[in-house]
Amino acid sequence: MKLLSAISLGSVLLLLTACSSTKATPPPPPAPKPVTPWTHLHLDELRAIAAEERYELEHEGDNVRLIIPVNGNFHPKRTLLLPSGLVPLSRVAKLLRGATDSHIQVTGYSDSVGDDTINQRLSLERAQAVASVLQLGGVSRNNMELISLGEADPRADNATAAGREQNRRVVINIAPRIPASSVALAP
Repeated sequence: MKLLSAISLGSVLLLLTACSSTKATPPPPPAPKPVTPWTHLHLDELRAIAAEERYELEHEGDNVRLIIPVNGNFHPKRTLLLPSGLVPLSRVAKLLRGATDSHIQVTGYSDSVGDDTINQRLSLERAQAVASVLQLGGVSRNNMELISLGEADPRADNATAAGREQNRRVVINIAPRIPASSVALAP
């Protein structure tokens, strides 16, 4: 009798296992489509503007740096953009207004001639002038960050006129925005 009930129980378990394995498992959800960063879609357009306007363009991965020299774009004695500097920045703004998935950092730099506090203020005012043109062109202020580094981080030797000219610049750095869900919070 024990043998019969053990065989019956085994048969029932085997039948249940067989029935459960015939159920179709739901298909996995489709993989999300990869998002192409804004910089990859518009890099050629930025390169064309940079070449036409004597800007420098540096590209590394998803990051793009557009380096705007002060000479030829700003009033020599002030922080105002020259009319010749407004048109190319307007073209850049037209491109950047669609960069809603990007973080745009506008950083001003100066040379080391003069007082550090004054250089800090000059580089901030130049960065603000560029950011204002970008904002007027439709770039959201929420996508931009302003930084003034003054004479910090020189590109060339400040002992020469050519070096000082290279150090006076405004840099627009365009990088993908890090989604809030992927930012780790500190404990």
